[in-house]
Amino acid sequence: MKVHEIHSPGTVHIPGTCNLREAAIQMRDQHVGTLVVTEGGIADRIIGIVTDRDIVLNAVASSKSAEDTAIADVMSRHVMAIDANADLSEAMQVMSSHGIRRLAVTNEAGEVAGVLSLDDIIEALSRDWGMLSGIVRGEQNRERTASVQTPLHV
Repeated sequence: MKVHEIHSPGTVHIPGTCNLREAAIQMRDQHVGTLVVTEGGIADRIIGIVTDRDIVLNAVASSKSAEDTAIADVMSRHVMAIDANADLSEAMQVMSSHGIRRLAVTNEAGEVAGVLSLDDIIEALSRDWGMLSGIVRGEQNRERTASVQTPLHV
């Protein structure tokens, strides 16, 4: 399975000068757990990434003001990315080795095309496991039906 098959396309950008409250409102309104932080609101000038977890651990737990703290003060400056054509197993390895739950997804031009989250991976793999389970149930039903139609002779 390839990253481009399951990642969430598009990203929600926010300028690094926005405060925590503005970021939280964007996350709520856009139904996302991560925002790409940009310089001056220019989408191609990515300076970091901020997650709901960053806000909780780096701001709320430290009693920082939601109104007075800029996103740039709590964001992760190093954005881990994966090519959209990479195998899902490669993305999971990057996440595991860096202890992160989200990756920026880049297209052939190196532009951010979306985000791959742990939730995206779990959802895709659960669909696959559901199909495997269906195969096993189908085989079991076929065997039961066949054994009822063909009684054993003793």
